[in-house]
Amino acid sequence: MALDITQQAPVISTGPNAAAAGPASRAYVIGMPIASAGLWMAVLAPALVVLAIKVSDITTPDTRAGALSLVAGVGAAVALLANPFFGRLSDRTTSRFGMRKPWIVGGSLLGLASLFLLGSATDVGIVLVAWVVAQLGFNAALAALVATLPDQAAPAERGRLSGLIGMTLPIGLVAAAFFAQMFDNALQMAVVPGIVGTAVAIAFAFTFKDRVLTEKPAPLNVKEILGSFYFNPKVFPGLGWAWLTKFMVYVGYCAGLLYLPYFFTDHLHIAESQVTSLVFQATLVSSAGTVITSLAGGWISDRIGKRKSMVIASALIMMAGLIVIATSTESNQVLVGQGILGLGLGVFSAVDVALITDLLPGNQSENAKTFGVFNIAQALPQSLVPAIAFPVIAFGGYPALFLGGAAVGIIGALLVTRIKGVK
Repeated sequence: MALDITQQAPVISTGPNAAAAGPASRAYVIGMPIASAGLWMAVLAPALVVLAIKVSDITTPDTRAGALSLVAGVGAAVALLANPFFGRLSDRTTSRFGMRKPWIVGGSLLGLASLFLLGSATDVGIVLVAWVVAQLGFNAALAALVATLPDQAAPAERGRLSGLIGMTLPIGLVAAAFFAQMFDNALQMAVVPGIVGTAVAIAFAFTFKDRVLTEKPAPLNVKEILGSFYFNPKVFPGLGWAWLTKFMVYVGYCAGLLYLPYFFTDHLHIAESQVTSLVFQATLVSSAGTVITSLAGGWISDRIGKRKSMVIASALIMMAGLIVIATSTESNQVLVGQGILGLGLGVFSAVDVALITDLLPGNQSENAKTFGVFNIAQALPQSLVPAIAFPVIAFGGYPALFLGGAAVGIIGALLVTRIKGVK
């Protein structure tokens, strides 16, 4: 996960170990989505509000946008690499406690400890270190948590569980914003959601019998690890165009998310004391739209047999919401834009996954690898957008950043027409 605020459904293993799983226990079915939502809440609370507030407190108005870009960009880059790396390590863990539990417990505790450091930081360097460690810890826990699904659940029930897990990110996002607006300092905003999220994740770790790996695996091959996140677009041009579409749409989405608190304060001149409440409202509206339409989007595309037109339409709706936000003159207009953005995102997320599935190679031998590459398409913009945001903001303000992101997203949506062989 880079800060994966747009998480797609987890990729389910179909190997021999996965086939051996029996029906999941009731405790697992209930506890796993709760633990997932808790971990998302813990890591998203800093990303949503705390980083912006903390950086604002320890920098000047002229330097805070650049400082936030640095912290958020580096953190997202670390998360981009950490999730697959720790996921691979959990696959190879030979602890007597199991393959996943040590990473769920240890990663959660490391992430929580870093939130105490983040909330009490007094300079940008400490904020950066704390956020990097937080990303490492919580990504280790999240990667191991998702990996429990093929371990614990029978094939016939994985789709239902995957659907529940896919809803935990927007739920965690709303919960993070809710906790943030309850407090008036960065330490409490960061630590309280972290304590709650860590507690439910650790509690979950003791509710299931973890797989134990009894044979030590062969040493990792660096080339194999790197090759797990690449496919040749010349051999699979449809996947290449789909990847580019997803990447560009999420560039637009990320452009409008990270700097929303500063848009309220610097552009709309709203008092900082009101910003956390407004961010919570915006997140609630957007997430509600995402949850509602994500449940319906994939079903509708199956019924009508068309993917590309729905990808285009949903992406254009997302970018329309971003344009509404960019042209806002008061906070209620921002909320309307967030609602439109969320409605489009829900459909896009569902149909985009269906489109990718239709484009997978017929031999089905590299499905997990292919989905890993597409995870990069939605995570990488979280590193690139902060890198280019500062000069764009300096030139044309936050509306220029939002409108520029919308333009990139619209172009990306239209590129889906280049895909052949899928309606």
